Amino acid sequence: MTAGPGIGYPPAVEQKSDFPLPVAAAPAYLTATVAAVSAVGALVVMVIVGYLLLAIGHLSGAPAATLVFVFFPLLALGLLASAAVMALLARAEFRLFRNPPVFTAGGVRLRVFARRGYDVFVPWERVSRLRIADRGPRPFLMVDVPGAEDLVGGDPGKAERLRRTAERFEGAAFVYALRGALIHAEDLGAVVDRLSDGAVGLDY
Repeated sequence: MTAGPGIGYPPAVEQKSDFPLPVAAAPAYLTATVAAVSAVGALVVMVIVGYLLLAIGHLSGAPAATLVFVFFPLLALGLLASAAVMALLARAEFRLFRNPPVFTAGGVRLRVFARRGYDVFVPWERVSRLRIADRGPRPFLMVDVPGAEDLVGGDPGKAERLRRTAERFEGAAFVYALRGALIHAEDLGAVVDRLSDGAVGLDY
């Protein structure tokens, strides 16, 4: 199977050293731009609605009033919804860009709950399955770890979040959208095989 959308070409990776997943910045900035444009568009529409309400307030039964009271508010709500969704996607993409999963000889270093840096380390022996799966328009890296709650220091809130993630993603407690990843699945599989000494394979 070929790599999913958004996965490109890797840099040379010959030495057995830490391997941060290479990620392009452009998709995150593009998504953030779309979010900003949608938000500005919603603001402009709301300003227009306010102006027209003042201008034709006394003509509430006129056809033009129907356009103002129905179409423009719906347009503004649609733009706001688009801005919110794009902002959430941009946040996830920037997070992946700044702190991508790091594959090491001992396991996988992940940023899960921390605002900055890495807060979870998964030894290779704890990884039951590592896979790339397409869900919607983008591929995801999924790390299946039985008993993943043990890796978060007994925090019940974090443990519950991992359980919900595992239920949503077919057993994977740690999931990363790979939009903008600069490596083919086959090449990432070779990295995983090399660093884990063959203990873990990458399914795709």
